[in-house]
Amino acid sequence: MTKRLTRREQVREETIEQILSIAREEMQAEGVAALSLGTIARRLGMRTPSLYTYFDSKNDIYDELFRRGFVEFGQWMDERPYQDGTLRENMESVMTTYMRFAQENQDLYQLMFQRPVPGFVPSEESMAVSLGQLDAAKAQFSQLLEREDMTLNIPFEEGRDLVIALAHGLTELHLANNPDLPVGQGRFGQLIPQAVQILLDAWQK
Repeated sequence: MTKRLTRREQVREETIEQILSIAREEMQAEGVAALSLGTIARRLGMRTPSLYTYFDSKNDIYDELFRRGFVEFGQWMDERPYQDGTLRENMESVMTTYMRFAQENQDLYQLMFQRPVPGFVPSEESMAVSLGQLDAAKAQFSQLLEREDMTLNIPFEEGRDLVIALAHGLTELHLANNPDLPVGQGRFGQLIPQAVQILLDAWQK
């Protein structure tokens, strides 16, 4: 049975959610590294020191958003299409989902997959969530290769990392050149099928 929160606990949880929501809005508007505790406090109608009642530091806010970002990213991957399809369909689905997540959550994407904040290091707990997603991707990739009776002509880890690298590279270029165009359009957003074909051709030689 879920424990019922007291009124004080409920108010605290609501305030934490408000802090995180405002933080995301500010990161989206001003950039991830430009997040200001003073701005958050001002928008909440409180003094800056009062924020330390909820988070020990600005990096703790980043850390919570980092962790939540990977939880949400995992849900996107769990719900993506063509998971029962071919290796080609799965790889295209992974890259497409990665790009869409980045486009719709650019603040979280930057925090999760870039290094926009000098000195910010995710906690062990948050990194465990991140690494859990990598382990899940590794397991699914292995299952797909086995299902199609395909053996890579390079080490397995290199094959997995090439998929990640191409997904990330195309996403970065799409966001830099055509951020307002949907995935599948634009100079780089349309190249996912071709990128997958390059990998498949190389692996099957």
